[in-house]
Amino acid sequence: MSADERAELERLRAEAAASPGSRWARAGRWTAACALLLVAALLGVLAVTAVYLKSEVLDTETYVQTVTPLAENTAVREALANRLTEEIVTRTDVAALATQVARRLVAEGAPARVNDLVGPAVSGLTSFLHSEVYRLLGTAQFQDIWEQVNRQAHAGVVTVLTGGQGQFIASKGTTVTIDLGALLSAAKQRLVAGGISIASKVPAVSIKYELVDSAKLPTVRTYTRVLNSAGTWLPFVALAVLLAGVLVAPNRRRGLLTGVVMLGLAAALTLGGLAVARTYYLDNLPQSVRSPDAAAAVADAILRYLIAALQTLLVVAAVVVVGTLLAGPSRPAHALRRLVNQGLDAAGRGLARAGSWVAAVGRTLAGARGVIQIVLVLAAVVALILVNRPGVAAVLWTTLAVLVLCGIVEIFIRGARAMTA
Repeated sequence: MSADERAELERLRAEAAASPGSRWARAGRWTAACALLLVAALLGVLAVTAVYLKSEVLDTETYVQTVTPLAENTAVREALANRLTEEIVTRTDVAALATQVARRLVAEGAPARVNDLVGPAVSGLTSFLHSEVYRLLGTAQFQDIWEQVNRQAHAGVVTVLTGGQGQFIASKGTTVTIDLGALLSAAKQRLVAGGISIASKVPAVSIKYELVDSAKLPTVRTYTRVLNSAGTWLPFVALAVLLAGVLVAPNRRRGLLTGVVMLGLAAALTLGGLAVARTYYLDNLPQSVRSPDAAAAVADAILRYLIAALQTLLVVAAVVVVGTLLAGPSRPAHALRRLVNQGLDAAGRGLARAGSWVAAVGRTLAGARGVIQIVLVLAAVVALILVNRPGVAAVLWTTLAVLVLCGIVEIFIRGARAMTA
């Protein structure tokens, strides 16, 4: 704007602000805009959660990627080794067999003190079995079994969240259990192959291992059904409500700034709530959970993608906040825009030397500049919504791509202007 045009704009703004009716209308629009933006922020966090749940429930590869690292976790391996060793010792009744052997030896003339060796012998065998099972759990064979079991049990994840009985995972009332029978069979085969024939007596049984015991599970199942059905459309609804709030606001730049700040705060509060919930859960584990470290590892593995998604949402909010501030009337923003404009003008003058086709392209783009910019931004947002688990890097690269494309459009427009001049 020229100095006269800006003076006229300020005069008109002052006249509009001086009108009592205008002030009330402006206040009403801001109230409605803030209400819409708050709803959009809440829907945005809810949409992230819904997409996460839908991905975990319906995408087998996502679920397998979630639980695969647990097979390499030391605490989980230790808990599984303890449970499987206990099952082998119990099923084979090692103590009774050792006692029978000792009595037979005494009956055949061995010293009576042989009976005193039963306890240490059982303890030593248990320790040896534990070592062998733990080593098995660190092999590629176990990794394959773990992945296969979880891939086949993906249908059980639906069971966990909706209630019912699956092939490996069962969910009823407030508990979730997993059947470790497949792992026991693998351990038995390895021990038999290693010469420990006593392990062959372990029958093929179903071993119920409790993963979760929480009174919140019935409520979670109800919310899961709602969120799962909304996982496809809720992100777009949140985006639409956000755009509506921005359009209703008297100052759209400030409206956008207010909306993304609310969205960032909602994401930050949700992250804090997850941290508090994790701490509360681990501090109040039921007595049936013998390994708090393993429970913590499972909780972290299950929640890590949701936490990453919320962190990505925070980065998106930060990027938009920076963009709206740079588009504002502050002196630093003016100085930066002036520097960028000088660079674009110089690039446009350089491009103008390429020929008359630059002017034709530039004039065409100039007529649709605003539409192009809006389409690029909306396309970037939709792409981030549709991509499976976009991370911080994806947000930053997408932002850079939008800026580069907008810069190319602007260079062509300014090249056309330079040729006309």
